[in-house]
Amino acid sequence: MIEIDRSSVGIKPRSMTGRAAVLASSCLLGWLGFVGGVGCQEKQELTAPPPPLRPEAEATQLKPQAAQKDCEPVDSEHEPKPLSFGERSIPEGTRLAEQGKAKLRTAQSAEVTRPVREDMVTQAVDDFITALRADPYNVEATYSLAAAYATIPRPQCTINLLTRLLQMRPHASKHADVEQHLDKLLGRKQTLDPDFAGMRKDERFRALIQKMCEGTNDANCVYGAQRDNRER
Repeated sequence: MIEIDRSSVGIKPRSMTGRAAVLASSCLLGWLGFVGGVGCQEKQELTAPPPPLRPEAEATQLKPQAAQKDCEPVDSEHEPKPLSFGERSIPEGTRLAEQGKAKLRTAQSAEVTRPVREDMVTQAVDDFITALRADPYNVEATYSLAAAYATIPRPQCTINLLTRLLQMRPHASKHADVEQHLDKLLGRKQTLDPDFAGMRKDERFRALIQKMCEGTNDANCVYGAQRDNRER
């Protein structure tokens, strides 16, 4: 026998009365979510609500980053391989080192404000680092970066660079340039370099100065050669 869907052919179904009507109403209300589907033959499963919206925090609400730490001590067994002459960019290193020195002089001027001074020192440090990437054997960039780090202060960074300066000292092509900068550091025939004033009581710094003074006849070398400005 073929069943006929009365609603599809325009035949009006008979109205439900009594218990059947109550049961149908209960199922309809349960489907709408107002009451439970008590008495329904099939329960309607409700779709789980989406997770709550959690927008990302604004940049102004982020915690400030901690200040950059000092350098790690140099590990002589894991230093980069030396660069050949052809791999170096000597003119670029020289130009950047002089540019950094000019910015340090501006930072040391009594006429500049503190924000300007800090900005100039930061720019100078960037110039010296870039100069040493171009030419790792640039004595001026090595010494000046050590001096800049001494004023920030980042003492281990200063120690690393002065150690590097001593490593270049025995090379014939660098010896005279290194000695000229050591004269400034040690106060030989001139005043002590004020950039290193905060380092002169550091035991690591004093140990390096002792190495720099080896072979000299000046008993006051470690403290500064001039008589009226010795660092005790």
